Amino acid sequence: MNAEQGTYKGYNIFISTEHDDTLDVWNGRYRILDKSGKVVLESLVPPLDDESKAEESANVEARAWIDGDSDKLSGTPQ
Repeated sequence: MNAEQGTYKGYNIFISTEHDDTLDVWNGRYRILDKSGKVVLESLVPPLDDESKAEESANVEARAWIDGDSDKLSGTPQ
């Protein structure tokens, strides 16, 4: 498991990845906390075949949620 922490526009973002040995894929998870430390969102991105892709996807989605850019969220219908 890989974990990373950063800040973006006043929010704290925690990114982590986990390998699913059964399916041989990487799961990317992101958690967004507000200025007071309360979790405002925790979500997963679709499983990917590479850890770095899962981590990058989680970073992109976390920032997209903060920016209100729903087109970049994996759960948004096209």
